[in-house]
Amino acid sequence: MSDFEFMIREMLAKGRLPKENCRMTWYGLGTGGICGACEQPIEPSEVEEDWDLGPSGVVRLHQRCHEFWMREWRSD
Repeated sequence: MSDFEFMIREMLAKGRLPKENCRMTWYGLGTGGICGACEQPIEPSEVEEDWDLGPSGVVRLHQRCHEFWMREWRSD
């Protein structure tokens, strides 16, 4: 298991990442913002996904972190 996978599992278990679908998603090149899952910058050479979760706010994620996060909470 990679470091980011471990972090995402921990964050889901502690409720620091939500287990819900988004209202709207934006995709683009990274802006240097910090990923809400692995806490690393999303570089301009990477895909950034911004998830609008309504009252829970917006979560910014690397594409790989998003894909793993979705698999994990949906399999729970």
